[in-house]
Amino acid sequence: MNRPHLPKLATLLLVALLALPAAAEEMALSAESQLPLLLKVLTYDRNLEQKAGKELAIGIVHDPSDRDSAKATDEIATTLYKYGGKTVKKLPIKYFTIEYTSPPDLEKIVKSKGISVLYVAPGVAKNLPAIVKVSQANHLTSVTGVPDYVRKGVAVGIGVVQDRPQILINLASSKSEGSEFDASLLRIATVLGR
Repeated sequence: MNRPHLPKLATLLLVALLALPAAAEEMALSAESQLPLLLKVLTYDRNLEQKAGKELAIGIVHDPSDRDSAKATDEIATTLYKYGGKTVKKLPIKYFTIEYTSPPDLEKIVKSKGISVLYVAPGVAKNLPAIVKVSQANHLTSVTGVPDYVRKGVAVGIGVVQDRPQILINLASSKSEGSEFDASLLRIATVLGR
């Protein structure tokens, strides 16, 4: 009986696995579960009203070429739609979906729409440094449902620990974006980048 050589088979399997496309980053919780928490976190930012002006305009940044990113964006937008008529610190909530193409285009949209919060959807990992740079340069509060994005520079995120929601704050990023979160929030959150 002729068996294939095991090291050769292992090498072929490894090559096949490496050829598979990388899975999109996933949100730790559904939009229905994470957005109420993220909106509540924003109420702890002492500078929110100053940054927002007359309304809380949220831009949902996503990669239009990534199917999972588009799907997550639809879920987030659908959930935010349900918040029509509600406020955060007396600021009415508006939202826009933003297809990420380049930093200058993102900056142009942010300024034209008066966006003060960037929701960073899954699927934009390769552009994350550029998105974070725009959020910091324009003093936008960046938020996400992808925990790994907080470690990589997004200011606020929602994760899960032992089946319970966890608030994640990247303190260095939040300060660079002009946010000043109340100490009572920092005591209950997992704070990174001190």
